[in-house]
Amino acid sequence: MAGVTYKCPSCGAYLNFEPDSQKWKCPFCDSVFAEDALADKEEQYQAEADAEEAAQQPEEAAEEQSAQETAEDPSQQVTYRCQSCGSEIMTDETTVATHCYYCHNPVVLQGKLTADMRPDKVLPFAISKEKAVEKFMEWVGKKKYVPADFFSKAQVEMMSGVYYPHFVNSATVDAAFSGTGTNTSTSYTMDYIITKTDYYQVERRGRIRFGNIMRPALKKVNKKLADGIHPFPLEKAKDFSGAYLSGFLAERRDMDASEYTEDIRRELEKYSSTMLRETAHYGSLRGDSSVDMRSMDSQYVLLPTWVLTYPNKNKPDDPYYYAMNGCTGEICGKLPIDKGKLWRKGLFIGLLVFAIALLASYFLF
Repeated sequence: MAGVTYKCPSCGAYLNFEPDSQKWKCPFCDSVFAEDALADKEEQYQAEADAEEAAQQPEEAAEEQSAQETAEDPSQQVTYRCQSCGSEIMTDETTVATHCYYCHNPVVLQGKLTADMRPDKVLPFAISKEKAVEKFMEWVGKKKYVPADFFSKAQVEMMSGVYYPHFVNSATVDAAFSGTGTNTSTSYTMDYIITKTDYYQVERRGRIRFGNIMRPALKKVNKKLADGIHPFPLEKAKDFSGAYLSGFLAERRDMDASEYTEDIRRELEKYSSTMLRETAHYGSLRGDSSVDMRSMDSQYVLLPTWVLTYPNKNKPDDPYYYAMNGCTGEICGKLPIDKGKLWRKGLFIGLLVFAIALLASYFLF
């Protein structure tokens, strides 16, 4: 598969997308370009990649067949050719943007973005790697019981920027509630306490529209980490262009939106039932809710995430994983605990309480 490198119109070197300026910068001649300067090049790059891939197919057919026969899981591996140095690199089936391991040029694998796999939108990175490292170090510094030698800046600087595929769904539902509401009042006389309960038959109907219902579109994604860095500013998403991927890693989806239909229906049923109940002003309310899904639309969107893997000395096979929202800087991940620090703090508090108790007993008794 041929890879596409977005080239500098001035010197011919590669371009990287710069989150701070929201423009593309050449690291060699320092030229900076806006999106409209690259728009006309998109079709040209795609045509060049298609032509190169077509030229490679006859001579590589035998090699590909041999690789498929010997590979342990060939469906999960794809070979691409770097346009800059000609090297062949093996990637996962879902990878759509990476770097050449030999010349380090950013490469977008346009051949994987067929019509059915091409994203509708992409939300560009808004936080640069330098700022991401700074924010992460600040976050770690606020944690009291993290081992002092656990995080080194050199290790944190290995953080990678990855575009992960998500489905952004919107739905319209017809919701209904049928039940009984009660209001109770109490009055007093000289001889009696009078409690009055009024009963109401409650029938409620509503058409409710929901938006920005997020679901990951990649099976191997860590859902807890993905959910932990929401929300994303989806209103800033752009129509998809492979140029936004230049300089970052990116994954394409390996799931269909239909796989989440029932899960989303249950979620919306819960929300709808809560909305119909909470806006009915009765002392108590009992009954049943129902939801009819009228329509649901899905957009396939790539969202920016800074990711970091940190080795676990105690469990080498279970490293620590961290994620940062590439637009807001929200961080999610499980930090290790220095048990020595925790034990010493507990001992100090225990001794302090014991000393206060001794003083109190001395002066009071």
